[in-house]
Amino acid sequence: MRMIALLLAAALPSLAAAQDVPRLTQPVNDFAEVIDASSERGIEERIRALERASGDVVIVATVETFAPFGSIEEMAVRMFETAGIGQKDQDNGALILVAVNDRKVRIEVGYGLEEYLTDAFTGQTIREVITPRFRQGEMGQGLLEGTNALVNRVAARRGVAIERAR
Repeated sequence: MRMIALLLAAALPSLAAAQDVPRLTQPVNDFAEVIDASSERGIEERIRALERASGDVVIVATVETFAPFGSIEEMAVRMFETAGIGQKDQDNGALILVAVNDRKVRIEVGYGLEEYLTDAFTGQTIREVITPRFRQGEMGQGLLEGTNALVNRVAARRGVAIERAR
């Protein structure tokens, strides 16, 4: 019996790693159903404009919880890798992930965008742009403004113009 308990304990971390994550099929993947239609259109418009201008990709996803993963960071990495966000040879993608019930936000950035979307910049965007809107009950608007911050930063650093700027 003790051997079974030890085997189970050893297997638990790998079971969480093997967990499936929701499939990211669109620029906006609102699995938690918290983004209003207008904000969703705006987010998608900005993401597609950046992709046309520079080839860089941003994906937004909401989930109810990051469970069974140990943290939102673990789930974000798994989603990022599973979806293959960005161009494979350039790793030029970013994922904004919100775990609504856990009240957590994570921006996962591929190596190709790390010089533009630094940990400091993404942390500041979460704290000063996204989270204040969430506190006001405006999840869609917070994600739209957060997406705008990322898109504008990448576009400026790449030296490309984004059509229909908001």
